[in-house]
Amino acid sequence: MKRNRVNCQKLIQKGSVITFFFAFCIFYSCQENEEIINVGYIGPLTTRATDLGIAPAKAIELAVEEYNNKRSKKEPKIKLFVEDDQWEKNNAMPAYKKLRKEHQIKVLFISNTDGTIAISQQAKEDNVIVVNPCNNDSILNKLNNNVFKIAKSTEEAHSVIAHRIIELNLKKVLILHYPNDFMTLGSATCAKILTEHGIENTVVSFEKGKTNYIKEFTEYKKEGYDAFVFFGYKEYGFAMKQARDLGITAKFFGSTVLLQEDYYENSQGAINGTEFVFFTPESGNYVLAQEFLNAYKLKYKETPFSVWPPMQAYDAANLVFNELKSYRKTKDNNIKFDDWLRNRLLNVRYYEGVCGNISIKNNGASSGIYFLLFKYTSKGKYVNIK
Repeated sequence: MKRNRVNCQKLIQKGSVITFFFAFCIFYSCQENEEIINVGYIGPLTTRATDLGIAPAKAIELAVEEYNNKRSKKEPKIKLFVEDDQWEKNNAMPAYKKLRKEHQIKVLFISNTDGTIAISQQAKEDNVIVVNPCNNDSILNKLNNNVFKIAKSTEEAHSVIAHRIIELNLKKVLILHYPNDFMTLGSATCAKILTEHGIENTVVSFEKGKTNYIKEFTEYKKEGYDAFVFFGYKEYGFAMKQARDLGITAKFFGSTVLLQEDYYENSQGAINGTEFVFFTPESGNYVLAQEFLNAYKLKYKETPFSVWPPMQAYDAANLVFNELKSYRKTKDNNIKFDDWLRNRLLNVRYYEGVCGNISIKNNGASSGIYFLLFKYTSKGKYVNIK
């Protein structure tokens, strides 16, 4: 009897070992077959234009988390890696190379137009798909076919300012712009429309970091401009304050980044009354936008003070992730990753995002996100004009 119990115990132990072995093999097989796609984000997390970097990075992180929580076992897992470019073109390539070397990213989200240009050719050679979730313009459209622009149109947004000036029957306009491609193109678009309508205008650019504009605005006051257009970042807050201190009462207009906190602080309130182009949840799909902002607040315990950059980034990320879901089902082993994803993105029509129904055109640019005109009323507050 004792001998039989021993044999039974040995069989049980043997059976347990076999069961464990098969379980381990199944687990290992699942782990081994799990597809992981690494994506990167490069944006300004410090120094300048941080509203175009911090909140978009968080929005993409939220999109990754939501995707991974909902994905099936057959769908790839996504991992996100973030780098800071401080809104400087020269920082883009080192950040990109770091993401490639350390994480072998296959998709890169990058906010800065100049940075996008800097890394575009290398990304093409690396078979990486690049997505700019902030800017969409003719400059970016001239890059290679691995670059996508899922954002508002730079030209369309800044043309709103020009048409408002025409509507108000203003006669002499000075356009100041920051020396990067985005603001340069915005000012050129505005100036072109004003010129076509016979409105006298002058375009000037100031060096990065300038804070004293008293000499220049003393001359501008003598020249009698009745409108000043500030296409730049927080440094132009100083210009607004100094212009008002000199007794300049002309109307102020601004670009899409006017809600930067430092912009208001630098202007010491002189920014109030400035008309600018902007985008709100009401401008897009209000229901989806509120769901996103609620989820953002729940995760990060805050609401972004400028909502359009994270809204666009969230849409750009989800639009791409929606295609990555079908990676295993639709990708032929003989086709490169970027060729596969490019073809998928070029066929996107009326994707229902928080910013509206987004389509991708043949040049990789999106349509469906439209900015409106607002007036700055007090710190962080604004009202819709039209």
